[in-house]
Amino acid sequence: MKIPELYKKYHIDKDYTSIGLFRELNKKFEIKQVFYPGSHVHIAPSLIFSNVTYADSFRNTYKFFEEKETIDFITKNKEYSEESKIRFYQQDYNKPFKELSKEFDLVISQYAGFVGQATKPYLKKGGLLVCNNSHGDASMASLDRDFRLTAVYGRKTDDKFTISEKNLDEYLIPKDDVQPTKEQLTKSMRGKAYTKSPSGYIFKKINE
Repeated sequence: MKIPELYKKYHIDKDYTSIGLFRELNKKFEIKQVFYPGSHVHIAPSLIFSNVTYADSFRNTYKFFEEKETIDFITKNKEYSEESKIRFYQQDYNKPFKELSKEFDLVISQYAGFVGQATKPYLKKGGLLVCNNSHGDASMASLDRDFRLTAVYGRKTDDKFTISEKNLDEYLIPKDDVQPTKEQLTKSMRGKAYTKSPSGYIFKKINE
């Protein structure tokens, strides 16, 4: 089965599918519906989760999701028995998604800015925000009373990730002992430097 060209170029060839992360999330948490804003062509979640909604504003990305090659690749390589359900929105995730409600168990944020803040209305109470701190999304979530750190994850290889819920009080401690403000993070678009830096963070939404 041929790998879709753009997925191969941006993810397979760069050893960045994070397939191991999605497998571990699926094992550890009850996840049925997934939202991935700023996804571009990163279709790995659909190999693990049967119901994934993607959104990206990069020009013509919708064509990739409509191609038979993409659909066939997911169908042949998915690790579940159900039929794949995929929605794609060609739009900036900061704009409202009028068709969506508070329906998602998981929001994925990877190198796309403050996804957690923009899409919080679509995440169920008890749902998860999985993010890194490259552009500050983890730092922003740490300041948000609607989110609570519930785990961290580490990458060993692309298909081997670990998730830990231990000693969470040791994370999100600024190296300079000064907590950032939301205004500072918005301006810099960079995460705060912490004393311990896992590959990424898993926050739980604790309020409606």
